[in-house]
Amino acid sequence: MQKSITLLSSAWYGDSLLSLRFPADWETIIVKQPVHSAMSEFDIKRRMQNPVGTPALSELVRGKKRITILIDDIQRPTPISKIIPCVLEELIKGGSCRAQIVIVMAVAGHRAATPEDFAKKLGADIANGFQTISHDCRRNLLYLGRTTRGTPIYVNRLVAESNLKIGISGIYPNEKAGFGGGSKIIHPGICGFETIQYLHNRMKGVPRGGTIDNEFRADIEEIAEKVGLDFSVNILINQNREVSHLFCGDRMHAYREGVAAARSAYGVRPIMDADVVIANIYPFDTSLHFISKGLWPLNFGKDGRDRVAIASCPEGLGYHALSLQSIPGWAGFFRRMRALSYSDIKYFPCRIRKRETEFLFFSPTVKRNMLKKIYPTAILFNTWAKLIQNLMDKHKKLPVKVAIYSCSPLQIPIV
Repeated sequence: MQKSITLLSSAWYGDSLLSLRFPADWETIIVKQPVHSAMSEFDIKRRMQNPVGTPALSELVRGKKRITILIDDIQRPTPISKIIPCVLEELIKGGSCRAQIVIVMAVAGHRAATPEDFAKKLGADIANGFQTISHDCRRNLLYLGRTTRGTPIYVNRLVAESNLKIGISGIYPNEKAGFGGGSKIIHPGICGFETIQYLHNRMKGVPRGGTIDNEFRADIEEIAEKVGLDFSVNILINQNREVSHLFCGDRMHAYREGVAAARSAYGVRPIMDADVVIANIYPFDTSLHFISKGLWPLNFGKDGRDRVAIASCPEGLGYHALSLQSIPGWAGFFRRMRALSYSDIKYFPCRIRKRETEFLFFSPTVKRNMLKKIYPTAILFNTWAKLIQNLMDKHKKLPVKVAIYSCSPLQIPIV
Protein backbone atom coordinates (compact mmCIF):
# COMPACT_ATOMS: atom_id res chain seq x y z
CA MET A 1 0.00 0.00 0.00
CA GLN A 2 1.15 3.51 -0.83
CA LYS A 3 -0.02 7.05 -0.18
CA SER A 4 0.46 10.11 -2.34
CA ILE A 5 1.66 13.61 -1.46
CA THR A 6 1.15 16.48 -3.91
CA LEU A 7 3.55 19.43 -4.20
CA LEU A 8 3.93 22.36 -6.57
CA SER A 9 6.81 22.40 -9.04
CA SER A 10 8.29 24.32 -12.00
CA ALA A 11 7.74 28.01 -11.17
CA TRP A 12 7.21 30.03 -14.37
CA TYR A 13 7.26 26.81 -16.39
CA GLY A 14 3.75 25.56 -15.75
CA ASP A 15 3.57 25.69 -11.94
CA SER A 16 2.44 22.10 -12.14
CA LEU A 17 1.46 19.57 -9.49
CA LEU A 18 3.97 16.88 -8.59
CA SER A 19 2.64 13.67 -7.06
CA LEU A 20 5.03 11.69 -4.82
CA ARG A 21 4.25 8.21 -3.50
CA PHE A 22 5.37 6.94 -0.09
CA PRO A 23 4.84 3.67 1.78
CA ALA A 24 1.48 3.83 3.55
CA ASP A 25 3.00 2.99 6.94
CA TRP A 26 5.50 5.86 6.86
CA GLU A 27 4.56 8.98 8.80
CA THR A 28 4.64 11.94 6.41
CA ILE A 29 4.48 15.50 7.76
CA ILE A 30 4.11 18.39 5.32
CA VAL A 31 5.77 21.47 6.79
CA LYS A 32 3.91 24.58 5.63
CA GLN A 33 4.01 28.23 6.61
CA PRO A 34 0.77 29.89 7.84
CA VAL A 35 -1.95 29.99 5.20
CA HIS A 36 -2.54 33.41 3.62
CA SER A 37 -5.10 34.00 0.90
CA ALA A 38 -4.40 35.97 -2.26
CA MET A 39 -5.00 39.72 -2.09
CA SER A 40 -7.90 41.01 -4.15
CA GLU A 41 -7.41 43.57 -6.90
CA PHE A 42 -9.30 46.07 -4.73
CA ASP A 43 -6.92 45.57 -1.80
CA ILE A 44 -3.87 45.86 -4.04
CA LYS A 45 -5.14 49.18 -5.43
CA ARG A 46 -5.92 50.44 -1.95
CA ARG A 47 -2.39 49.68 -0.75
CA MET A 48 -0.90 51.29 -3.84
CA GLN A 49 -2.92 54.47 -3.38
CA ASN A 50 -2.04 54.75 0.31
CA PRO A 51 1.74 54.33 0.48
CA VAL A 52 3.91 54.49 3.59
CA GLY A 53 6.14 57.55 3.97
CA THR A 54 5.68 59.02 0.48
CA PRO A 55 3.00 60.77 -1.56
CA ALA A 56 0.99 58.59 -3.93
CA LEU A 57 2.65 57.67 -7.22
CA SER A 58 0.14 59.83 -9.08
CA GLU A 59 1.62 62.81 -7.21
CA LEU A 60 5.28 61.76 -7.39
CA VAL A 61 5.15 61.42 -11.18
CA ARG A 62 3.96 64.96 -11.89
CA GLY A 63 6.47 66.81 -14.03
CA LYS A 64 8.67 63.72 -14.51
CA LYS A 65 9.59 62.91 -18.09
CA ARG A 66 11.83 59.83 -17.75
CA ILE A 67 10.38 57.05 -15.60
CA THR A 68 11.93 53.64 -14.98
CA ILE A 69 10.14 50.74 -13.34
CA LEU A 70 12.55 48.11 -12.03
CA ILE A 71 11.25 44.56 -11.64
CA ASP A 72 12.92 41.41 -10.34
CA ASP A 73 13.75 38.71 -12.85
CA ILE A 74 12.53 35.24 -13.73
CA GLN A 75 14.77 33.69 -11.05
CA ARG A 76 12.42 35.24 -8.50
CA PRO A 77 8.85 33.93 -8.21
CA THR A 78 7.24 37.37 -7.78
CA PRO A 79 3.98 37.68 -9.77
CA ILE A 80 4.67 41.21 -11.02
CA SER A 81 1.71 41.01 -13.41
CA LYS A 82 -0.69 41.27 -10.46
CA ILE A 83 0.87 44.54 -9.30
CA ILE A 84 2.15 46.48 -12.29
CA PRO A 85 -1.28 47.40 -13.75
CA CYS A 86 -1.96 49.40 -10.57
CA VAL A 87 1.47 51.07 -10.81
CA LEU A 88 0.86 52.06 -14.43
CA GLU A 89 -2.63 53.28 -13.61
CA GLU A 90 -1.21 55.61 -10.96
CA LEU A 91 1.45 56.92 -13.34
CA ILE A 92 -1.05 57.60 -16.12
CA LYS A 93 -3.37 59.26 -13.62
CA GLY A 94 -0.51 61.58 -12.67
CA GLY A 95 -0.02 62.71 -16.25
CA SER A 96 2.67 60.42 -17.68
CA CYS A 97 2.36 58.62 -21.00
CA ARG A 98 3.60 55.27 -22.27
CA ALA A 99 6.49 56.80 -24.18
CA GLN A 100 7.96 58.14 -20.92
CA ILE A 101 7.99 54.77 -19.14
CA VAL A 102 10.68 52.10 -19.44
CA ILE A 103 10.43 48.77 -17.62
CA VAL A 104 13.84 47.37 -16.68
CA MET A 105 14.28 43.78 -15.58
CA ALA A 106 16.88 44.01 -12.82
CA VAL A 107 18.72 40.76 -13.53
CA ALA A 108 21.89 41.67 -11.57
CA GLY A 109 24.45 39.03 -12.62
CA HIS A 110 21.86 36.52 -13.82
CA ARG A 111 21.20 35.70 -17.46
CA ALA A 112 19.71 38.34 -19.74
CA ALA A 113 15.92 38.55 -19.81
CA THR A 114 14.13 37.29 -22.92
CA PRO A 115 10.86 38.53 -24.44
CA GLU A 116 9.26 35.41 -22.96
CA ASP A 117 10.51 36.40 -19.50
CA PHE A 118 8.89 39.82 -19.81
CA ALA A 119 5.62 38.26 -20.98
CA LYS A 120 5.61 35.92 -17.97
CA LYS A 121 6.47 38.61 -15.44
CA LEU A 122 4.33 41.44 -16.82
CA GLY A 123 1.62 39.76 -18.86
CA ALA A 124 1.74 39.83 -22.66
CA ASP A 125 -0.24 43.06 -23.10
CA ILE A 126 2.04 45.16 -20.90
CA ALA A 127 5.20 43.45 -22.17
CA ASN A 128 4.21 44.30 -25.75
CA GLY A 129 2.81 47.75 -24.95
CA PHE A 130 5.78 49.29 -23.12
CA GLN A 131 9.50 49.60 -23.74
CA THR A 132 11.30 46.81 -21.89
CA ILE A 133 15.03 46.44 -21.25
CA SER A 134 17.13 43.74 -19.61
CA HIS A 135 19.91 45.13 -17.41
CA ASP A 136 23.44 44.17 -18.43
CA CYS A 137 25.95 44.20 -15.58
CA ARG A 138 28.85 44.76 -18.00
CA ARG A 139 27.53 47.46 -20.36
CA ASN A 140 25.98 50.95 -20.34
CA LEU A 141 27.07 51.71 -16.79
CA LEU A 142 27.61 54.96 -14.91
CA TYR A 143 30.20 55.33 -12.14
CA LEU A 144 28.95 57.16 -9.03
CA GLY A 145 31.98 56.88 -6.74
CA ARG A 146 32.37 54.57 -3.74
CA THR A 147 30.38 53.84 -0.62
CA THR A 148 31.82 54.62 2.79
CA ARG A 149 32.78 50.92 2.97
CA GLY A 150 34.72 51.14 -0.27
CA THR A 151 32.29 49.49 -2.69
CA PRO A 152 32.64 50.96 -6.21
CA ILE A 153 29.23 52.06 -7.48
CA TYR A 154 28.60 51.18 -11.13
CA VAL A 155 24.94 51.32 -12.10
CA ASN A 156 22.72 51.12 -15.15
CA ARG A 157 23.04 54.49 -16.91
CA LEU A 158 19.43 54.62 -18.11
CA VAL A 159 18.14 54.05 -14.59
CA ALA A 160 20.54 56.51 -12.98
CA GLU A 161 19.54 59.26 -15.41
CA SER A 162 15.78 58.79 -15.08
CA ASN A 163 13.63 61.30 -13.14
CA LEU A 164 11.52 58.77 -11.26
CA LYS A 165 12.62 55.30 -10.19
CA ILE A 166 10.14 52.68 -9.00
CA GLY A 167 11.17 49.27 -7.72
CA ILE A 168 8.86 46.22 -7.63
CA SER A 169 10.20 43.05 -6.06
CA GLY A 170 9.51 40.25 -3.62
CA ILE A 171 10.70 39.96 -0.04
CA TYR A 172 12.27 36.54 0.43
CA PRO A 173 14.72 35.06 2.94
CA ASN A 174 18.26 35.82 1.79
CA GLU A 175 21.61 34.28 2.65
CA LYS A 176 23.49 37.59 2.96
CA ALA A 177 21.05 40.42 3.60
CA GLY A 178 18.66 38.54 5.91
CA PHE A 179 15.84 39.29 3.47
CA GLY A 180 15.73 40.37 -0.14
CA GLY A 181 13.44 43.06 -1.51
CA GLY A 182 13.48 46.83 -1.13
CA SER A 183 16.78 48.39 -2.17
CA LYS A 184 18.16 45.08 -3.46
CA ILE A 185 16.35 45.93 -6.70
CA ILE A 186 19.12 48.56 -7.05
CA HIS A 187 21.97 46.43 -5.73
CA PRO A 188 22.57 43.95 -7.13
CA GLY A 189 19.60 44.42 -9.49
CA ILE A 190 20.89 47.18 -11.78
CA CYS A 191 24.53 47.39 -10.68
CA GLY A 192 27.69 46.56 -12.60
CA PHE A 193 29.64 43.35 -12.17
CA GLU A 194 32.46 45.04 -10.26
CA THR A 195 29.98 46.43 -7.73
CA ILE A 196 28.17 43.12 -7.33
CA GLN A 197 31.40 41.16 -6.97
CA TYR A 198 32.99 43.56 -4.49
CA LEU A 199 30.05 43.67 -2.11
CA HIS A 200 29.25 39.96 -2.21
CA ASN A 201 32.85 38.90 -1.63
CA ARG A 202 33.92 41.39 1.00
CA MET A 203 30.91 42.21 3.13
CA LYS A 204 29.77 39.97 5.94
CA GLY A 205 26.11 39.13 5.86
CA VAL A 206 23.70 37.34 8.18
CA PRO A 207 21.84 34.02 7.95
CA ARG A 208 18.54 33.76 6.06
CA GLY A 209 15.79 35.50 7.97
CA GLY A 210 18.34 37.27 10.19
CA THR A 211 18.46 40.94 11.11
CA ILE A 212 18.36 43.46 8.28
CA ASP A 213 20.50 45.82 10.36
CA ASN A 214 23.74 44.38 9.01
CA GLU A 215 26.79 45.61 7.14
CA PHE A 216 25.78 44.02 3.86
CA ARG A 217 22.36 45.65 3.91
CA ALA A 218 23.78 49.00 5.02
CA ASP A 219 25.98 49.13 1.92
CA ILE A 220 22.99 48.26 -0.26
CA GLU A 221 20.99 51.11 1.26
CA GLU A 222 23.85 53.54 0.71
CA ILE A 223 24.02 52.60 -2.96
CA ALA A 224 20.24 52.96 -3.30
CA GLU A 225 20.42 56.38 -1.65
CA LYS A 226 23.07 57.45 -4.16
CA VAL A 227 21.15 56.14 -7.17
CA GLY A 228 17.72 57.12 -5.89
CA LEU A 229 14.73 54.84 -5.40
CA ASP A 230 11.67 57.06 -5.22
CA PHE A 231 8.99 54.43 -4.66
CA SER A 232 9.39 50.87 -3.44
CA VAL A 233 6.81 48.11 -3.93
CA ASN A 234 7.45 45.04 -1.77
CA ILE A 235 5.54 41.80 -2.23
CA LEU A 236 5.08 38.71 -0.09
CA ILE A 237 3.70 35.59 -1.72
CA ASN A 238 1.95 32.52 -0.37
CA GLN A 239 2.90 28.94 -1.18
CA ASN A 240 0.76 29.07 -4.34
CA ARG A 241 2.85 32.01 -5.64
CA GLU A 242 0.00 34.49 -5.12
CA VAL A 243 0.38 38.00 -3.69
CA SER A 244 -0.52 37.74 -0.01
CA HIS A 245 0.90 41.03 1.37
CA LEU A 246 1.89 44.33 -0.21
CA PHE A 247 3.96 47.21 1.20
CA CYS A 248 4.44 50.36 -0.87
CA GLY A 249 6.11 53.73 -0.47
CA ASP A 250 9.38 54.90 1.06
CA ARG A 251 12.15 52.40 0.35
CA MET A 252 13.10 52.08 4.02
CA HIS A 253 9.72 52.29 5.77
CA ALA A 254 7.76 50.09 3.36
CA TYR A 255 10.54 47.52 3.29
CA ARG A 256 10.83 47.28 7.07
CA GLU A 257 7.08 46.79 7.38
CA GLY A 258 7.31 44.05 4.78
CA VAL A 259 10.15 42.26 6.57
CA ALA A 260 8.22 42.34 9.85
CA ALA A 261 5.31 40.63 8.10
CA ALA A 262 7.61 38.16 6.35
CA ARG A 263 9.01 36.85 9.63
CA SER A 264 5.59 35.52 10.61
CA ALA A 265 4.29 34.77 7.10
CA TYR A 266 7.25 32.54 6.23
CA GLY A 267 7.99 31.01 9.65
CA VAL A 268 7.87 27.22 10.17
CA ARG A 269 8.81 24.81 12.95
CA PRO A 270 11.44 22.31 11.75
CA ILE A 271 10.84 18.62 12.49
CA MET A 272 13.78 17.71 14.69
CA ASP A 273 13.23 13.92 14.80
CA ALA A 274 12.72 13.22 11.09
CA ASP A 275 14.36 10.14 9.58
CA VAL A 276 13.98 11.58 6.08
CA VAL A 277 13.99 15.30 5.26
CA ILE A 278 12.68 16.51 1.90
CA ALA A 279 13.11 20.07 0.65
CA ASN A 280 10.89 21.06 -2.27
CA ILE A 281 12.75 23.97 -3.88
CA TYR A 282 9.63 25.46 -5.49
CA PRO A 283 9.22 28.35 -6.27
CA PHE A 284 12.99 28.93 -6.76
CA ASP A 285 13.39 25.80 -8.87
CA THR A 286 14.14 27.28 -12.30
CA SER A 287 17.82 26.26 -12.37
CA LEU A 288 20.53 24.53 -10.35
CA HIS A 289 22.34 27.77 -9.54
CA PHE A 290 19.49 28.85 -7.26
CA ILE A 291 18.45 25.68 -5.45
CA SER A 292 20.78 26.53 -2.54
CA LYS A 293 18.08 28.97 -1.40
CA GLY A 294 15.95 26.01 -0.36
CA LEU A 295 18.42 23.48 1.06
CA TRP A 296 18.34 24.74 4.66
CA PRO A 297 15.83 22.05 5.90
CA LEU A 298 18.47 19.38 5.26
CA ASN A 299 20.21 20.64 8.42
CA PHE A 300 17.28 19.56 10.63
CA GLY A 301 16.31 16.06 11.72
CA LYS A 302 17.81 13.00 13.36
CA ASP A 303 21.50 12.20 13.17
CA GLY A 304 22.05 10.01 10.14
CA ARG A 305 18.90 11.27 8.44
CA ASP A 306 18.45 10.95 4.69
CA ARG A 307 18.33 14.28 2.90
CA VAL A 308 16.38 14.86 -0.29
CA ALA A 309 15.98 17.93 -2.50
CA ILE A 310 13.43 18.29 -5.29
CA ALA A 311 13.71 20.82 -8.13
CA SER A 312 12.53 20.66 -11.72
CA CYS A 313 15.27 23.02 -13.06
CA PRO A 314 13.74 23.59 -16.52
CA GLU A 315 16.63 25.97 -17.30
CA GLY A 316 19.22 23.36 -16.39
CA LEU A 317 22.41 24.67 -14.80
CA GLY A 318 21.39 28.30 -15.21
CA TYR A 319 23.76 31.26 -15.11
CA HIS A 320 25.21 33.54 -12.47
CA ALA A 321 28.09 35.91 -13.21
CA LEU A 322 29.61 35.27 -9.78
CA SER A 323 29.75 31.51 -10.20
CA LEU A 324 32.96 29.76 -11.19
CA GLN A 325 31.19 28.02 -14.05
CA SER A 326 30.68 31.46 -15.62
CA ILE A 327 34.41 32.29 -15.62
CA PRO A 328 36.45 31.04 -18.62
CA GLY A 329 39.14 28.59 -17.55
CA TRP A 330 37.84 28.23 -14.00
CA ALA A 331 38.20 24.44 -13.91
CA GLY A 332 41.88 24.51 -14.82
CA PHE A 333 42.57 27.23 -12.29
CA PHE A 334 40.85 25.27 -9.53
CA ARG A 335 42.90 22.16 -10.34
CA ARG A 336 46.13 24.16 -10.18
CA MET A 337 45.19 25.66 -6.82
CA ARG A 338 44.43 22.21 -5.44
CA ALA A 339 47.84 20.98 -6.63
CA LEU A 340 49.45 23.88 -4.76
CA SER A 341 47.41 23.09 -1.62
CA TYR A 342 45.43 26.32 -1.95
CA SER A 343 42.12 24.54 -2.36
CA ASP A 344 40.72 26.36 0.66
CA ILE A 345 41.06 29.83 -0.86
CA LYS A 346 37.83 31.76 -0.62
CA TYR A 347 37.90 34.24 -3.49
CA PHE A 348 39.14 34.38 -7.08
CA PRO A 349 37.63 36.66 -8.05
CA CYS A 350 34.48 35.26 -6.53
CA ARG A 351 33.87 32.73 -3.83
CA ILE A 352 35.14 29.24 -4.60
CA ARG A 353 32.62 27.10 -2.83
CA LYS A 354 32.07 23.50 -3.80
CA ARG A 355 28.96 22.24 -2.04
CA GLU A 356 30.13 19.07 -0.33
CA THR A 357 26.82 18.22 1.35
CA GLU A 358 25.61 14.79 0.28
CA PHE A 359 21.92 14.55 -0.54
CA LEU A 360 19.59 12.77 -2.90
CA PHE A 361 18.37 15.03 -5.70
CA PHE A 362 15.19 14.42 -7.68
CA SER A 363 14.75 16.19 -10.99
CA PRO A 364 13.17 14.69 -14.13
CA THR A 365 15.38 16.70 -16.50
CA VAL A 366 18.75 17.48 -14.87
CA LYS A 367 21.77 15.58 -16.22
CA ARG A 368 24.38 14.04 -13.92
CA ASN A 369 27.33 16.01 -15.33
CA MET A 370 25.35 19.21 -14.83
CA LEU A 371 24.61 18.48 -11.17
CA LYS A 372 28.23 17.52 -10.42
CA LYS A 373 29.44 20.98 -11.47
CA ILE A 374 27.82 22.52 -8.39
CA TYR A 375 27.00 19.62 -6.07
CA PRO A 376 29.68 16.97 -6.70
CA THR A 377 28.52 14.64 -3.91
CA ALA A 378 24.78 14.83 -4.63
CA ILE A 379 23.13 11.66 -5.94
CA LEU A 380 20.80 12.24 -8.89
CA PHE A 381 17.48 10.48 -9.50
CA ASN A 382 15.43 11.29 -12.59
CA THR A 383 12.44 9.28 -11.36
CA TRP A 384 10.76 9.38 -7.96
CA ALA A 385 10.19 5.62 -8.04
CA LYS A 386 13.93 4.94 -7.98
CA LEU A 387 14.55 7.49 -5.25
CA ILE A 388 11.83 6.18 -2.95
CA GLN A 389 13.10 2.63 -3.50
CA ASN A 390 16.54 3.83 -2.38
CA LEU A 391 14.99 5.19 0.82
CA MET A 392 12.91 2.06 1.41
CA ASP A 393 16.04 -0.09 1.15
CA LYS A 394 17.64 1.99 3.92
CA HIS A 395 14.59 2.25 6.19
CA LYS A 396 13.21 -1.27 6.53
CA LYS A 397 12.37 -0.88 10.20
CA LEU A 398 9.36 1.13 11.35
CA PRO A 399 8.52 3.76 12.33
CA VAL A 400 9.84 6.11 9.62
CA LYS A 401 9.09 9.81 9.94
CA VAL A 402 9.35 11.99 6.83
CA ALA A 403 9.40 15.81 6.98
CA ILE A 404 8.42 17.42 3.68
CA TYR A 405 9.04 21.18 3.41
CA SER A 406 6.53 22.19 0.75
CA CYS A 407 8.25 25.38 -0.47
CA SER A 408 11.52 25.60 1.42
CA PRO A 409 13.00 28.76 -0.21
CA LEU A 410 10.11 30.79 1.22
CA GLN A 411 10.36 29.32 4.69
CA ILE A 412 12.29 30.45 7.78
CA PRO A 413 13.05 28.02 10.60
CA ILE A 414 11.65 29.02 13.98
CA VAL A 415 13.83 27.29 16.57
